Amino acid sequence: MSGHGITEKKLRNRRFRRTEEAILKVFFEEDIYIGIGKMAEKAGVARSTVYHHHRAVREIVPDYREYILRNFKRGVARILVKKNVRVQTLYEYMIYFMIRHKKEFMVLAKGKDCEVLTEMLKVLRGKIEMTERLPKNSDKIYIVYMGEVMELIKRWVVEDFDEAKVKKLLTDIMYLTTTMRERLMPISE
Repeated sequence: MSGHGITEKKLRNRRFRRTEEAILKVFFEEDIYIGIGKMAEKAGVARSTVYHHHRAVREIVPDYREYILRNFKRGVARILVKKNVRVQTLYEYMIYFMIRHKKEFMVLAKGKDCEVLTEMLKVLRGKIEMTERLPKNSDKIYIVYMGEVMELIKRWVVEDFDEAKVKKLLTDIMYLTTTMRERLMPISE
């Protein structure tokens, strides 16, 4: 398993990156159920090279999900070390992180993987609950809130990560965040 998966170190290697781009090009052009042999042939690389990058074609999406979450958690941890971090700062980081990793998010979208958004929002949960002073039993509230935020982000992703709309997206997310208690407290009772 040590040779599989995506890491920053591997992506800095020009040869690995070129091969990965060839694999992804075929991944985007073909059906998600293409075989490794066919993928290797169309990408112009050896079958063993594709296996070195991913255990199977169906592992491409999970490999990218793992890569995204690992890097996102590391970035959030660096931000949370600072005192008095605002929730808006975390959402700004999340959105610009998504823009910076647009290609990886497109891989996840091809695999119809929305799980990564859920996991990213779970990373922010503690800070949001603390800032918005949510009660201890706020699971129902947070699930509804996550659904609302995910819908906003999905719409933005469908619009091809339009950077001109980032400010509006942040404003809408912060509105949902700051009004969460008033809007959603009745469902927790």
